Amino acid sequence: MLAEAFAKEANPQDGPFRAAARAAGMLHDLGKYTDDFQRKIRGEANKASHSAHGAAIAFKAKAIEVAFAIAGHHAGLPDPKGGRACLWERTKEVDDALDDLWSTAVNDCPGLSECRGSLVGSSEKLTDFDLRTRMLFSCLVDADRIDSSGEHQKGKLLAAADRLDRLLAFIGQRAAQVPDGPVKTARMAVLEACRAAAGRSGNLFSLTVPTGGAKTLASMAFALERARIFPDLRRIIVVIPYLSIIEQNAQVFVDALGRDAILEHHSGDTDARDDEEAYENPHQRNAAENWDAPIIVTTSVRFFESLFSHRASDLRRVHNLAHSVVILDEVQTLPRQFIQPILSMMEDLARNWRTTFLFCTATQPAFEKSKTEDVRWEPGTVQEVMPRPLELFQQLKRVEVEWPTGKSTWKEIASGLAAAGRALCIVNTRNHALALYREVSANSAVDSASVFHLSTRMCPAHRLRTITEIKERLENPTAPCIAVSTQLVEAGVDLDFPVVYRALGPLDSIAQAAGRCDREGRLTAALGRPAGRVIVLEPEEATLPPGVYSEATERTQVLIREGGLAIDDPDCIRRYFDRLYGEADLGKDLEELRRNLKFRCVSKEFEMIADNTQSVFVPYDAEARALIVQLNVIGVLHLNVRRRLQRYTVGLYQREFQAASQRGAVYEVRPGSNLWISPEGFYDETLGFVMEPSPDRMVQ
Repeated sequence: MLAEAFAKEANPQDGPFRAAARAAGMLHDLGKYTDDFQRKIRGEANKASHSAHGAAIAFKAKAIEVAFAIAGHHAGLPDPKGGRACLWERTKEVDDALDDLWSTAVNDCPGLSECRGSLVGSSEKLTDFDLRTRMLFSCLVDADRIDSSGEHQKGKLLAAADRLDRLLAFIGQRAAQVPDGPVKTARMAVLEACRAAAGRSGNLFSLTVPTGGAKTLASMAFALERARIFPDLRRIIVVIPYLSIIEQNAQVFVDALGRDAILEHHSGDTDARDDEEAYENPHQRNAAENWDAPIIVTTSVRFFESLFSHRASDLRRVHNLAHSVVILDEVQTLPRQFIQPILSMMEDLARNWRTTFLFCTATQPAFEKSKTEDVRWEPGTVQEVMPRPLELFQQLKRVEVEWPTGKSTWKEIASGLAAAGRALCIVNTRNHALALYREVSANSAVDSASVFHLSTRMCPAHRLRTITEIKERLENPTAPCIAVSTQLVEAGVDLDFPVVYRALGPLDSIAQAAGRCDREGRLTAALGRPAGRVIVLEPEEATLPPGVYSEATERTQVLIREGGLAIDDPDCIRRYFDRLYGEADLGKDLEELRRNLKFRCVSKEFEMIADNTQSVFVPYDAEARALIVQLNVIGVLHLNVRRRLQRYTVGLYQREFQAASQRGAVYEVRPGSNLWISPEGFYDETLGFVMEPSPDRMVQ
């Protein structure tokens, strides 16, 4: 009944889908009628598989989606062929036992006999089949987990009209604190355009607004207005690329709409295990949210890896994406190598599952094709919310960009920052940030208390505290403030410097960095023309992150040499992305795996952030130390501890991790636990995790 109810909510008009979900719910535990499983129940055996039997019934009826869903409801969606774990082999193994099993089960539960009549053949279109199977699987798994827990309590309703009123009142309060001028006028125009576009037909929209144009709140207004106009829309999902800004943006929504409305779900919230061993040992299974909440704030990694995963804990929430509004913030950060399958998946959600997407950014990627053989969408597929984006960019123009004419040393850059007094410099790597921070701190013209360092060697709690300190210092117009950071601040972090230096990098990154310069437009309003300075520099130490980042930087260098480059021209950004996407592989092989129903292969290949770092818990403050003591005692990372420790985690690349292990800078809670802790003395209050112990520790 639960599976059928979830299917009806996901696709009310699709009767066969509801019937398939009900049949999956009825049949999924059919294998518990086997003698082996009965012995397990009586404690006479340790293990007994039970998911293949109901899958085999569905498979024989050619209801392949149902067969996949049942077969994977504990171990995850299987591949169709290839090894004993595949759907074909697992259903084939139980063929001989099916007739007797079915007879016994129907004798006890006559209602089972209705299932075979409701099993219908599968979708003919393979691209639709992939998501349809995931949706059915999601309905079954969520129903099974809820039914097993015995706690079925529906989440709060979105109540779009009431929340919209509350949001608009909050926006009004914030607007009252901004002086009259172009920035305030433009932000109100963005809000009005979002509300006006919310009632349009179609489900794919873009919101192209310069940084500082108040996209965060305006996009939420679009979503709530749309849900008010179309009451079948059940929830809003805000997808943010970086952990560094998710807590900041989530707090804005909490302030505007109330804590009860918001579910924050980070990419590291669960370490789910969906294998038969985990099923046999329930205490090893971590709870996973099914996103039954009015507004979810999550990361791009969590959102898309859930959609492309084969694991039950990830796919459990997918049915709740149907009839939702998804706000994709900083959408330009989607990985190029997965663009084709991501676009295919979003198009299917929009067309068949009533999911509205809003693509938000100042640097809109080119999702629509520019040539015939292109795999991207047809021109005109995405509707732009803003009537005249170019005019808006001109209206919100607050900076002038100085492009590099030669290479600069760290000492020269540090001197420029010291002379500016209040400036932010964003560099390309953590080592660059460390080198420049030390150079600035050594400058005799600089008060060391006014210099700040930001990088991913710092845990999230440390970074958030440092960003807060920077903001507080910037509120005093006479206080010097120099910040040296990696790219983690260039998208979505509300910093407002008069001068921003940006090491040469991808064009969209430079444009995003410029959004930290005269963000509120106060200097521009006072001067009557763009007053912020963005200085693009080329460090002598020109190491770049490998892969697409390096290639995108090269594309930017070519555009600089060609001349006429403008970060505030959407057409220029479009040309840049066309070149970046044009000749590249956008994920053809992965899309082919989807068409061939290779669920496990897709899950393995779709990795938005390469899993090449090791998480280490660090003793940043008193709370972190208390949690580390608790972890050392219990030796197991329970979900509530994991969530709290997430704020005190640093990711180390494998080479760094190996070096840290050799130097005693990390230790394992217990052998084989893969839970690593940094002892006291290896966490610097300014720099974060360091390889060399502090002098205090060396004395000890």
